[in-house]
Formats: sequence, structure tokens, C-alpha cells
Amino acid sequence: MIEVRLLRNALMLAKHQNFARAASKLNISQPTLTRSIQSLERTVGEPLFDRTTRTIRPTKAGEIVLKHASIIIASERALQEEVGRHQGLTVGSLFVGTGPYAGTELIAPIIGQFSSQYPGIKVEVRVGDWRKLPGRWLQEDFDYLVMETSDLADSPDFEITRLIRHPAFFICRKNHPLTKKDNLTISDLAAFHLMSPALPGRLVGLFSRLIFPGQDADVLPKMLQNSVCNDLGTIKTAVSESDSIGLGTYGTVASELKAGIFDVLPLRLPTLTTDHHIVTRKGISLSPSARITIDALIERDKQLAIWEADLVESLGPEITA
Repeated sequence: MIEVRLLRNALMLAKHQNFARAASKLNISQPTLTRSIQSLERTVGEPLFDRTTRTIRPTKAGEIVLKHASIIIASERALQEEVGRHQGLTVGSLFVGTGPYAGTELIAPIIGQFSSQYPGIKVEVRVGDWRKLPGRWLQEDFDYLVMETSDLADSPDFEITRLIRHPAFFICRKNHPLTKKDNLTISDLAAFHLMSPALPGRLVGLFSRLIFPGQDADVLPKMLQNSVCNDLGTIKTAVSESDSIGLGTYGTVASELKAGIFDVLPLRLPTLTTDHHIVTRKGISLSPSARITIDALIERDKQLAIWEADLVESLGPEITA
């Protein structure tokens, strides 16, 4: 079966007749677009585009695929709209709770698309300290949460769906002193302010061992106390205008990397990843709005894993924790 995503990519390439421009419009890297076209060509069994130094043009087989791709994409959109009418998605509400990272890289683009498609649905997204979200469910009637759950105790009240673990990176402003240092090591970060949202215990322990070796176990939490911020916009501004170091995933800093505002330090920690889950309440049926956005969120999560692959590869080997 041909993935709709591959057909969308082919249509964009046919429209712009250039891999770089098409990849930019799709918000993916050029190698990622190339791999997706190659995957589609392998599925079809022959080349779909003639590639020259000046332009990209569809082959005869490509024209056939593109014609049906347009029909499939239009049918998918019509299907979503008709299902929405059947399910009564003309009025109603959706209330989602999330933390800063998941809110930026997963929830924000999904909610934007959903609101355009179903303008009659009132949407509220509450972004806050992920540690407090489950406890607020009694006071605030969330449809679901998307959050870090490594510190969440097992509970008979919740259903938890694991999402992909995305690597996180140390980010800094352009021309930061660390970008000019030869043989950069993880302990070099100790000389700079580390800004991030509240860190789960698993990362506090990791940083304690690697960045502050030989220090007492409670040193890092004390040092971070003045640097905890649950708003990524504030963190990004601080990092871009100072020597502070931030933590970011590809989905949270892609725009700044593309614009040349941030650099990623070449330090890869295998356990420095997100641990996001979709959290719902056991025994409570999800609304049509919740089901639609959760399905879209899971697809977005898969796409992020593809987009971030080139950045991960460029950073070199992992550091042993």
C-alpha cells in the first residue's frame, strides 16, 4: 500500500520541479525528500521523475501516479470533512493538557490543522509543568494529556500510550564560546548556565554524573533552580541573547536552526531523549475531536522521527553515560 505522505511529497516535487524548494515547502530536509521519492519509486517499480541539472519533470509513469495522487488527496480531505459532519464536529470542545516540549513539537501543529478543519470546535490547550498535570485532572476536565511520564507513578486511573522517544540536544547561540572549542566534552557545559523546563529525575541523575562528576547528588538541582522555565519562548530568547545553554528537540528548534539563530553542540547522549505519552482516563470514551487529534498526533510523532534523522547523524557518535 502506498502511503499518502509519499504521494503528497511527490505532488510538491512536481509543483516546484526542484528538490530543495519542495523540501523547504514540506519542512523536511532535501535528503529526506529524496529518500521518500525513492521509496515511492520502489513501490511503483520504475522512475517517476527525470532528474536533470536544471529541473525535475515527471516521467509517463510519474504523470499517472501524480494524477491519482491528486484524486487520493482530495478524497482524503472530503472523507475527513464528511466524517466530521457525521460525527457532529460542527460544535463542541477539546481540552488538552501538555508540557512545553510536547506542546511545541506535537500539539501546536496538530491543533492548528484541526482548528482550520473544524472551526466550530472550541479548542483549549493548557501548557504547564508536566509534573502537576495528572493531579489537575480532578479540577480541570482534560480530554487527554501529552506529557513526560517517567516520574508518573502507576495508576489504575490512566491509560498510557507511548510515543517515540526523540533525541534532545544541547543548543546555544551562534558563535558561542563552546562552538569554537576543540575536543568539546560534556563537562565543558558546567561553566555555563543550563536553561530548561523542569527536568525528570532520570535526566537530573544523568547530568549530575556527566556534567558535574564528583559532586554531591543534590548539586545539580540547586544549580538549576534559577534556570527552570516552563515556557520555551522565554528559554529560546535567553539562549539566543546570552551564553546560556538550552535543551531542545528537533521539533522545538527546527525553525531557529534553519534561520541560523542556534547551533547544536556535537554532544550526543543516548539517554537524553523525550519520554512522552498520551494519557487518557480508563473507562472514559474519547470524543470524536480527541480521537481525530490523537491519530494526527501519532502520525506527526512518526514524521518527526524522520525529520530529525539527518541532524542526529551529523552530530557523530554517542557519549557513553
